[in-house]
Amino acid sequence: MSATVFEMAATCETHQGLLDECKAARNEWNSRRAEISKLGLRGKKIDNELMRLQARFAKSYAMVRSHLRGCECCQSARGAYDIGRYQDRSGVVPQLHIPLFSGTHQLHR
Repeated sequence: MSATVFEMAATCETHQGLLDECKAARNEWNSRRAEISKLGLRGKKIDNELMRLQARFAKSYAMVRSHLRGCECCQSARGAYDIGRYQDRSGVVPQLHIPLFSGTHQLHR
């Protein structure tokens, strides 16, 4: 068994639950942005919805990072704690190919 697989298997249940919530929030935000873009929806209500989904993802992502910093079980399972080595950015951070907002409330320069 490789060290990476062992490290992933040895993390606590709390970490896995937080990570699952984070991925679900990211997926919901991404799918809704894609749907809004495809349908060409615009307006303040749409912008507010996207901001709410983005905030939900950001909060869940922060909770995962905070847990990793503070959990002795997760840190000992990985040996010397190094979030940069563990973290797979493509697995958590969303790909932002679609605008975050509908465009009706952009600042004019």
